[in-house]
Amino acid sequence: MAITSSTSAAFTPPLPLKGEAGAVVIRTLDEALVFAERNPHPEGDYEGMIRRLQGAHREEDRIEAANAFRWWCEANGLLDESVG
Repeated sequence: MAITSSTSAAFTPPLPLKGEAGAVVIRTLDEALVFAERNPHPEGDYEGMIRRLQGAHREEDRIEAANAFRWWCEANGLLDESVG
């Protein structure tokens, strides 16, 4: 996973996830935050991941937030392995 530099960091390639309402593709940290808030799961550091997503203003923070989100998704089995 790479993070591109922009006003709103993006996941490249986008993350295909399994949400409660069906498949979801996450491209930005803003989309990641909305997904996480709507789909709380117990594994991993949920609260820490939310704080990282909310406070990701510098490039280093955006990279850390994206990594935290991806790890949280992996810990909760949310990545859609059938895509890609």
